[in-house]
Amino acid sequence: MLRFKKYLISLALFGSINGYALELGGTLADINIPTKGELILNKSKVDYKAWSTSTISRGTPALIFHLAARMSSDKIIDPLRTRLEQENFTPGSFQSISVVNIDDAMWGTAGLVGSEMEKNKRAHPEAIMVADDASRGLKAWELQKGTVAVILLDASGEIRYLKEGKLHSSDIDTILSLLKTEIALVASK
Repeated sequence: MLRFKKYLISLALFGSINGYALELGGTLADINIPTKGELILNKSKVDYKAWSTSTISRGTPALIFHLAARMSSDKIIDPLRTRLEQENFTPGSFQSISVVNIDDAMWGTAGLVGSEMEKNKRAHPEAIMVADDASRGLKAWELQKGTVAVILLDASGEIRYLKEGKLHSSDIDTILSLLKTEIALVASK
């Protein structure tokens, strides 16, 4: 019994040392999405191309949304999207990247999810939208299945904010405040 307790304690310590794949002050674990991938507008048609985290530009902040392909994700993220639109940020002042885990869609809804993503890409051509068809982001970033994660990277790629699950108004205020600060830091250089 004593050996078992020591084993549990060592597991707990090991887990706390390693933490999650994402942590404040750290960087994103690399992911490559060779199939599906980024939605690219080609006139009125939407094409797909491979995408990886290496394509995230340095020099401007990046606000990354990792979303399960479920209606509940939209409900979680809509208040933040509404506030972002109200802020009327200067185009190009930050990167907006949505990684949608279509592998987490309800059975039979993948086509509907793809159509909705294409519609959103047409409405927001400047946004980067990525279809992850094999849960690559979920696995590499060790995120919870079936929900949303919001990650803010500064201009050098360091994680400044991370939140999984439901966003409260205080979370949205924090995200917008940090985003404005990061944009101002870039503009002052």
